[in-house]
Amino acid sequence: MIQKNRIFDLDAGFLDDELLAGQMRLLVGLVSTDRARSAGDRLPLEWQGHEDALTLRLNQLMGEMTLRGMAVPGEVKVTTEAIIWPPLAHQALKDEIRYIADRVAEGKKGRIRLPKNDHELWATYKYSLLARNRQAYESFGRRVASRSVPLELLWLAMVNASRVAPPEGGVRNSLQHMWGYVSEHATLSPQIEDLDALAAEVQQLARTHEVPYLINSTALGELRAWL
Repeated sequence: MIQKNRIFDLDAGFLDDELLAGQMRLLVGLVSTDRARSAGDRLPLEWQGHEDALTLRLNQLMGEMTLRGMAVPGEVKVTTEAIIWPPLAHQALKDEIRYIADRVAEGKKGRIRLPKNDHELWATYKYSLLARNRQAYESFGRRVASRSVPLELLWLAMVNASRVAPPEGGVRNSLQHMWGYVSEHATLSPQIEDLDALAAEVQQLARTHEVPYLINSTALGELRAWL
């Protein structure tokens, strides 16, 4: 069961506009209160000691809202130190997926469709994983091809992997792969130094030309929060 004021772990792209805006308002209150050094009692127990991860999560939510053309406050500065996330329980993720599925059944859909099988799940997360670690990316690909892991456990592993801070080279590699889907409309070279500009163009072209493979990719939204 999803409790009121729950902080979601699923990628922001899965959230419908209403839920996305609600999550953003919740986190703005928690992050701003924490920065005033009085949030200890307001933060959910599992997020206490993980305030930097909460701030990054807020930026990811706002990045997704910006991608959809929704108004947001300014981005919040994130630490340059390693970000440590609270542990993600298998049951908690199952509850979130079920909750999102119920909202989809009511017509409340996010940018990313809910994957029906492991191959759709792989297509959704593959560029987020490629940005983190090529060896892990290839390992996940083999596991999906062999159908050796139950869908729910595979999803849990991919969510956890996508929480790792991606190196600049990994982000560039993923963006260059994504750029290939919109290259015929692009004005920027995939070799451009400014990764944020490249990410912004890929986002804009994917939306303008309704490129399904990118629209359903977590990387289209979440990578910019790390730049």
